[in-house]
Amino acid sequence: MRSLPILLFPALFAISSSAQNQFNYFTAGDFAARRAKLMQQIGDDVAILQGAELPEPYIKFRQDNNFYYFSGVELPGAVLIINGKARTSTLLVPETVSAEIKEEAIIKPGEEAARTYKMTSVLPKTAMTAQLTQLAAKGQAFWLVTSPEETAEMSRDKGIGQRNARLADPWDGRVSKELNFINKVKERYPLTAIKDLTPVIDNMRWVKDDKEISVIRECGKIGAHGFDEAMRVTHPGIYEYQVAAAADFVFENEGAQGPSYFPIVASGAQGLSWHYNANNHLMKAGDVVLMDYAPELNYYSTDITRTWPVDGKFTDVQLKYYNCIKEVSETVIAAIKPGVTIQELTDIAGKIYAKHGFEKLHPIGIGHFVGMAVHDVGPRDKPFVPGVVFNVEPIIEDKELKLHLRLEDTIIVTADGHENVTAGTPTNIDAMIALMKQKGIYEK
Repeated sequence: MRSLPILLFPALFAISSSAQNQFNYFTAGDFAARRAKLMQQIGDDVAILQGAELPEPYIKFRQDNNFYYFSGVELPGAVLIINGKARTSTLLVPETVSAEIKEEAIIKPGEEAARTYKMTSVLPKTAMTAQLTQLAAKGQAFWLVTSPEETAEMSRDKGIGQRNARLADPWDGRVSKELNFINKVKERYPLTAIKDLTPVIDNMRWVKDDKEISVIRECGKIGAHGFDEAMRVTHPGIYEYQVAAAADFVFENEGAQGPSYFPIVASGAQGLSWHYNANNHLMKAGDVVLMDYAPELNYYSTDITRTWPVDGKFTDVQLKYYNCIKEVSETVIAAIKPGVTIQELTDIAGKIYAKHGFEKLHPIGIGHFVGMAVHDVGPRDKPFVPGVVFNVEPIIEDKELKLHLRLEDTIIVTADGHENVTAGTPTNIDAMIALMKQKGIYEK
């Protein structure tokens, strides 16, 4: 067994220049342009978005995706009112701010903050009732978000599942923050029409602009570097969490905001639990290990999975399965371009599984959208257009042999085809084994 000192961070890891900062990738003008685009969608009506609250546990604050998308504001408890008729944007900020919030995110009401964030006005949140009352009196409809809040490591599907579980629990029954707000608006302004803002935002977020693509591309590069390091430290006799720790060090060292989702490092039979995250099993020779993990950078995610042999050599069965999902991955990615549909990609994958005789060993789907959330929003029935980001995720699972193999890459749809932003870490077997022979950050 190789020597594993507790801490050994070699000097080859340079300090990243992509440390998180206010407006690090986007400008206030970018967010103002999104608000202007939203005004075109809502006409003479009013859109109201609530920012995320300060989290209860000791974890750092991360803004809600939709709120950040239109404001660039990283202050908890803020509210954004976008008036389509008057073409104004009003930011309401709490007058008391926790000491846990980074200094550059603190906003004081007034003209200076309005200029900084390119808002029409920045007011104290105590003015919210008066603002809404005035708007309701003018007969403008209110567009409100109905989907669950998306903060750190959160996506729509996860939020909806939790929401439904609470409602179905006879000893709970809590309504969501979003529904509670809608109910309060209806109660206080019963003559005001309420419209669903979520589909409008989803259509906007589905297609990423050049700056969003740049962030996702950089995030994919960081993720790939983390996977390379995870492969370097892999060998029999270490724990799954040590593999995750190697990737974590690289993610944070290169400026990631945090993880897109919890690390899944599953060796052997643990892979049968798709979202396994205990990561506490000792890895042994003869098993494969899959890591499904990725960083988040400036509110944008990637999604990466690689599967490799713990001892550097696939068994014959493992190799057959691996070669199949590798072919599925490469063929489906090659087919991605504007105009293609998810169903067409699924059909392509199905034919390859069938060719290998593994049609009963794979799930139906082939992937999902990626963006501000790892399972991002977007219409699954529309053809792709440039700026869509889709995740290709072929899987083979043999429950009898207790084998689960998976590959996953984040793909940008470009004007003339596609770009794989996570291709920097290998799927080629020889390249993976070569990485495993290199010294990792734990090793002397």
